[in-house]
Amino acid sequence: MKLIDRYVYAVTEHIQKESKEEVGKELHANIEDMLPENYSDKDVYQVLEKLGSPRKLANEYNPSKRYLIGPSYYDNYLSVLKLVIGICTIVFVGIAILDWAFEPPVDGYTYGNLLSLFIELISAVFGGALQGALWVTLVFAILERTAGELNQVPFSNKKWTPDDLPEFPIDNKKKISRVETVFSMFCTVLFTSLICVKPQLIAIYTRDDNRGLNATPFFNVERLQSYIVILFAFLIIQFGIFIWKYITGRWNLPLAIVNTIYNVAISILIIVMLSDQALLNTEFLSKIMEYANESAQTMSTWLNTGKWVFVAVFVVISIWDSISSINKSLSR
Repeated sequence: MKLIDRYVYAVTEHIQKESKEEVGKELHANIEDMLPENYSDKDVYQVLEKLGSPRKLANEYNPSKRYLIGPSYYDNYLSVLKLVIGICTIVFVGIAILDWAFEPPVDGYTYGNLLSLFIELISAVFGGALQGALWVTLVFAILERTAGELNQVPFSNKKWTPDDLPEFPIDNKKKISRVETVFSMFCTVLFTSLICVKPQLIAIYTRDDNRGLNATPFFNVERLQSYIVILFAFLIIQFGIFIWKYITGRWNLPLAIVNTIYNVAISILIIVMLSDQALLNTEFLSKIMEYANESAQTMSTWLNTGKWVFVAVFVVISIWDSISSINKSLSR
């Protein structure tokens, strides 16, 4: 696609849907008027450089301004907001149902208890929706105020040039699957919610003599609390990367670099957490020993081996993801 068409496309990506076609035609005509007769690629480059950032130019065309999430990202914001609210609602409702399934009321499912369950489910729906809206709005507010263009790193303050225009149509090698992004987002929300909200559900379940269900949590919940803040920080960063992937739909070098830095950081956090002996609930290990009929030393060896195998697999996947994203961003 010609440089002018790529520029017009980049501007109209930030325009409200009802005005896209009209603005595209007008902008294309204005650029043609600014060019001399028998113009060269150099002339086009200079005119586009003079017009400046497509995102900022788009703001001038948008008839109405949105000040929390500006017009440049508003349509993307609504799209991602609906998606994340749906994911968070499903996860929170699912966790509430699991909590009741694994810890049923002592006096059975009476009318009062079923009413209580219904109220908890409604609360989970609102809680999931509010949590999703909060994190998405926070990420977009930061993105709106710190990023120049979608292929730039937030806080970089890089001056825009026509070299920053995205390729169109998107090269298949650089495409980011939206299905894969949505699935990864769902898994991240599910895992983080379980760890931060209901870590006791990650447990080994056994029945007592009265056929009651007993749960022995995998984590020492009190020790896990010391990691909650950093886990939430990683969640926000991961959300930012997911949103970046979702709205760009293509790999570029800044995105690949940020993705690689995140993979390194999360790998270090996983290693630190699994190296923390106090994070494992000792009762969980005892319960495993009881059912496996093995000595404490044998179970400890198996557990340590399992932890480091998990770390090795996680690190290998992270390295592969990082190398793959960088290669795709550099592909021609």
